[in-house]
Amino acid sequence: MIRTLALALAVMIAAPAVHAQPGPAPGMTRREKIKKKIRTLRAYTLTEELQLDEATAGRLFPALAKWDDEFDKLLQQRAELERQLKAADAIKDPRALDRLIDAAIANQRAFWDVQDKRLAELRKILTPAQTARLLVVLPALERKIENQLRRAIRGGGPGPKGPKGDLGKNPYAPGADGDDDDAR
Repeated sequence: MIRTLALALAVMIAAPAVHAQPGPAPGMTRREKIKKKIRTLRAYTLTEELQLDEATAGRLFPALAKWDDEFDKLLQQRAELERQLKAADAIKDPRALDRLIDAAIANQRAFWDVQDKRLAELRKILTPAQTARLLVVLPALERKIENQLRRAIRGGGPGPKGPKGDLGKNPYAPGADGDDDDAR
Protein backbone atom coordinates (compact mmCIF):
# COMPACT_ATOMS: atom_id res chain seq x y z
CA MET A 1 0.00 0.00 0.00
CA ILE A 2 2.80 2.43 0.88
CA ARG A 3 4.63 1.37 -2.30
CA THR A 4 1.54 2.17 -4.33
CA LEU A 5 1.10 5.56 -2.68
CA ALA A 6 4.75 6.33 -3.32
CA LEU A 7 4.31 5.23 -6.93
CA ALA A 8 1.25 7.46 -7.34
CA LEU A 9 3.13 10.43 -5.91
CA ALA A 10 6.10 9.70 -8.17
CA VAL A 11 3.79 9.63 -11.17
CA MET A 12 2.26 12.95 -10.18
CA ILE A 13 5.76 14.40 -10.10
CA ALA A 14 6.41 12.99 -13.57
CA ALA A 15 3.23 14.62 -14.92
CA PRO A 16 3.27 18.12 -16.42
CA ALA A 17 4.18 20.85 -13.94
CA VAL A 18 0.64 22.14 -13.53
CA HIS A 19 -0.52 18.67 -12.46
CA ALA A 20 2.61 17.72 -10.54
CA GLN A 21 2.63 20.21 -7.68
CA PRO A 22 2.36 18.24 -4.43
CA GLY A 23 -0.34 20.47 -2.91
CA PRO A 24 -2.75 23.13 -4.02
CA ALA A 25 -1.07 26.38 -4.95
CA PRO A 26 -2.00 29.33 -2.71
CA GLY A 27 -3.85 31.15 -5.52
CA MET A 28 -5.93 28.17 -6.63
CA THR A 29 -9.69 28.51 -6.70
CA ARG A 30 -11.90 26.15 -4.76
CA ARG A 31 -12.75 24.35 -7.99
CA GLU A 32 -9.08 23.93 -8.92
CA LYS A 33 -8.30 22.53 -5.47
CA ILE A 34 -11.14 20.03 -5.79
CA LYS A 35 -9.96 18.99 -9.26
CA LYS A 36 -6.40 18.51 -8.03
CA LYS A 37 -7.48 16.41 -5.06
CA ILE A 38 -9.84 14.30 -7.18
CA ARG A 39 -7.16 13.68 -9.80
CA THR A 40 -4.65 12.65 -7.13
CA LEU A 41 -7.20 10.19 -5.73
CA ARG A 42 -7.88 8.96 -9.27
CA ALA A 43 -4.16 8.34 -9.79
CA TYR A 44 -3.93 6.43 -6.53
CA THR A 45 -7.02 4.33 -7.29
CA LEU A 46 -5.99 3.51 -10.86
CA THR A 47 -2.51 2.57 -9.68
CA GLU A 48 -4.06 0.11 -7.23
CA GLU A 49 -6.85 -1.21 -9.46
CA LEU A 50 -4.74 -1.64 -12.60
CA GLN A 51 -1.64 -2.78 -10.69
CA LEU A 52 0.46 -0.27 -12.59
CA ASP A 53 4.22 -0.38 -12.62
CA GLU A 54 6.15 2.87 -12.48
CA ALA A 55 6.86 3.06 -16.22
CA THR A 56 3.24 2.46 -17.21
CA ALA A 57 1.94 4.89 -14.61
CA GLY A 58 4.46 7.46 -15.85
CA ARG A 59 2.87 7.24 -19.31
CA LEU A 60 -0.76 6.77 -18.25
CA PHE A 61 -1.31 9.76 -15.99
CA PRO A 62 0.04 12.43 -18.34
CA ALA A 63 -2.19 10.92 -21.06
CA LEU A 64 -5.22 11.13 -18.76
CA ALA A 65 -4.31 14.69 -17.75
CA LYS A 66 -4.17 15.68 -21.42
CA TRP A 67 -7.86 14.85 -21.79
CA ASP A 68 -8.98 16.33 -18.44
CA ASP A 69 -9.18 19.91 -19.71
CA GLU A 70 -11.40 18.83 -22.61
CA PHE A 71 -13.72 16.98 -20.23
CA ASP A 72 -13.79 19.98 -17.88
CA LYS A 73 -14.80 22.29 -20.72
CA LEU A 74 -17.58 19.92 -21.80
CA LEU A 75 -18.76 19.53 -18.21
CA GLN A 76 -19.04 23.30 -17.81
CA GLN A 77 -21.04 23.47 -21.02
CA ARG A 78 -23.24 20.60 -19.83
CA ALA A 79 -23.93 22.32 -16.51
CA GLU A 80 -24.99 25.50 -18.33
CA LEU A 81 -27.16 23.52 -20.76
CA GLU A 82 -28.82 21.67 -17.86
CA ARG A 83 -29.54 24.99 -16.17
CA GLN A 84 -31.16 26.26 -19.38
CA LEU A 85 -33.10 23.02 -19.90
CA LYS A 86 -34.50 23.23 -16.37
CA ALA A 87 -35.83 26.70 -17.26
CA ALA A 88 -37.18 25.53 -20.64
CA ASP A 89 -40.79 26.14 -19.55
CA ALA A 90 -40.07 29.86 -19.72
CA ILE A 91 -38.88 29.66 -23.34
CA LYS A 92 -41.80 30.30 -25.65
CA ASP A 93 -39.96 30.15 -28.98
CA PRO A 94 -39.98 26.54 -30.26
CA ARG A 95 -36.91 27.24 -32.43
CA ALA A 96 -34.98 28.41 -29.40
CA LEU A 97 -35.94 25.21 -27.59
CA ASP A 98 -34.85 23.14 -30.58
CA ARG A 99 -31.48 24.93 -30.60
CA LEU A 100 -31.09 24.23 -26.89
CA ILE A 101 -31.93 20.55 -27.39
CA ASP A 102 -29.50 20.36 -30.32
CA ALA A 103 -26.78 21.93 -28.16
CA ALA A 104 -27.41 19.36 -25.41
CA ILE A 105 -27.21 16.51 -27.94
CA ALA A 106 -24.02 17.95 -29.44
CA ASN A 107 -22.50 18.20 -25.96
CA GLN A 108 -23.30 14.54 -25.27
CA ARG A 109 -21.79 13.48 -28.59
CA ALA A 110 -18.68 15.52 -27.82
CA PHE A 111 -18.34 13.65 -24.49
CA TRP A 112 -18.56 10.32 -26.34
CA ASP A 113 -16.04 11.46 -28.95
CA VAL A 114 -13.52 12.56 -26.33
CA GLN A 115 -14.02 9.30 -24.42
CA ASP A 116 -13.39 7.29 -27.60
CA LYS A 117 -10.21 9.22 -28.42
CA ARG A 118 -8.93 8.95 -24.85
CA LEU A 119 -9.56 5.20 -24.73
CA ALA A 120 -7.75 4.71 -28.05
CA GLU A 121 -4.71 6.47 -26.61
CA LEU A 122 -4.87 4.59 -23.29
CA ARG A 123 -5.04 1.23 -25.10
CA LYS A 124 -1.60 2.00 -26.54
CA ILE A 125 -0.25 2.33 -22.98
CA LEU A 126 -2.05 -0.43 -21.07
CA THR A 127 -2.10 -4.17 -21.51
CA PRO A 128 -5.38 -5.71 -22.70
CA ALA A 129 -6.07 -6.96 -19.15
CA GLN A 130 -5.43 -3.49 -17.70
CA THR A 131 -7.64 -1.92 -20.38
CA ALA A 132 -10.44 -4.35 -19.54
CA ARG A 133 -10.13 -3.44 -15.84
CA LEU A 134 -10.02 0.25 -16.75
CA LEU A 135 -13.36 -0.15 -18.56
CA VAL A 136 -14.85 -1.39 -15.30
CA VAL A 137 -13.19 1.06 -12.90
CA LEU A 138 -12.99 4.31 -14.88
CA PRO A 139 -16.73 4.91 -15.47
CA ALA A 140 -17.39 4.94 -11.72
CA LEU A 141 -14.39 7.20 -11.18
CA GLU A 142 -15.51 9.57 -13.93
CA ARG A 143 -19.05 9.72 -12.55
CA LYS A 144 -17.73 10.69 -9.12
CA ILE A 145 -15.32 13.21 -10.62
CA GLU A 146 -18.11 14.72 -12.73
CA ASN A 147 -20.36 15.05 -9.69
CA GLN A 148 -17.63 16.69 -7.62
CA LEU A 149 -16.82 19.12 -10.44
CA ARG A 150 -20.52 19.85 -11.00
CA ARG A 151 -20.84 20.83 -7.34
CA ALA A 152 -17.73 23.00 -7.64
CA ILE A 153 -19.09 24.68 -10.79
CA ARG A 154 -22.37 25.40 -9.01
CA GLY A 155 -20.39 26.81 -6.12
CA GLY A 156 -22.04 24.32 -3.79
CA GLY A 157 -21.38 24.61 -0.12
CA PRO A 158 -20.25 21.92 2.26
CA GLY A 159 -21.71 18.52 1.53
CA PRO A 160 -23.68 16.36 3.92
CA LYS A 161 -20.48 14.78 5.22
CA GLY A 162 -19.07 17.96 6.74
CA PRO A 163 -17.18 21.03 5.56
CA LYS A 164 -14.83 19.02 3.35
CA GLY A 165 -17.57 16.82 1.92
CA ASP A 166 -16.30 13.37 1.03
CA LEU A 167 -12.94 14.55 -0.30
CA GLY A 168 -11.06 13.75 2.89
CA LYS A 169 -10.95 10.04 2.08
CA ASN A 170 -10.62 8.01 -1.09
CA PRO A 171 -14.18 7.90 -2.46
CA TYR A 172 -13.03 5.71 -5.34
CA ALA A 173 -11.87 2.79 -3.30
CA PRO A 174 -13.80 -0.41 -3.94
CA GLY A 175 -16.76 -0.62 -1.60
CA ALA A 176 -16.65 3.10 -0.80
CA ASP A 177 -20.10 4.45 -0.31
CA GLY A 178 -19.39 7.79 -1.95
CA ASP A 179 -22.04 9.49 -4.03
CA ASP A 180 -21.51 8.35 -7.56
CA ASP A 181 -24.91 9.48 -8.81
CA ASP A 182 -25.75 13.08 -8.06
CA ALA A 183 -29.33 14.25 -8.49
CA ARG A 184 -29.54 16.28 -11.66
